[in-house]
Amino acid sequence: MRWTFLAYGSVLLILTSLTGAEYLGTTISTDGTLLLSGSGEDTNGSFASMVMTVGVSELSRIINREESGIGLSVRGSGPVLFSDYSTGKSISPVTPVCIFLKSNRLNPDSQAELYTSGILEHGTYTMSRVSGPGLTGETLVNGSGLMILGSGLQGNDTAGSSGFVSGNMTVHDLVRF
Repeated sequence: MRWTFLAYGSVLLILTSLTGAEYLGTTISTDGTLLLSGSGEDTNGSFASMVMTVGVSELSRIINREESGIGLSVRGSGPVLFSDYSTGKSISPVTPVCIFLKSNRLNPDSQAELYTSGILEHGTYTMSRVSGPGLTGETLVNGSGLMILGSGLQGNDTAGSSGFVSGNMTVHDLVRF
C-alpha cells in the first residue's frame, strides 16, 4: 500500500516539475509502438508536433523555451508517421535613414508558418524549428513513403511554397523568414 502511494507521489512530482520547464529532453528506444506529441506557444510563435512509430525505433526530442525552439529526430525500421506545424513573426529590414544604419526588426503584421506531414515505410525524419526572432526551420527526410511540406508568409509581403514527395526519398528543406 505504501509503495502505491510512493509511486503515485513520484509520478506527480515528476509531472509538476515539468510545468514551466525551460528545457525538456526526451530519448526513447523501443521495439514496440511509440507515440509522442508536443506543443508550445510564446510571444514569438507556436509549434505542434506528433510522431508515431511501429517496430524498432529510436527517438530524440529537445524543447528549449529560452530559444523558442524544438528539435526532433526519429529513425524507424517500420512505419514512421510524423506531423509538425510552426508559426512565427517574420523579420523585415527597417528602411534606413542613413546608408550606414541598417538593422532588422520583427514585423508584427507578417505571420510565417512551416509544416510537414507524412508516413514512411521505414526511414529517418529530423526537424528543427526556432520561432524567435523570425521563423527558421529545417527538415531532413531519408526513407521510403510519402510526405507533404510547405511554408508561407502572410502580411505586407506574401510568399508560399508547398510540395508532395513519394517513393524513395532524400529531402532537405531549409526555410528562414
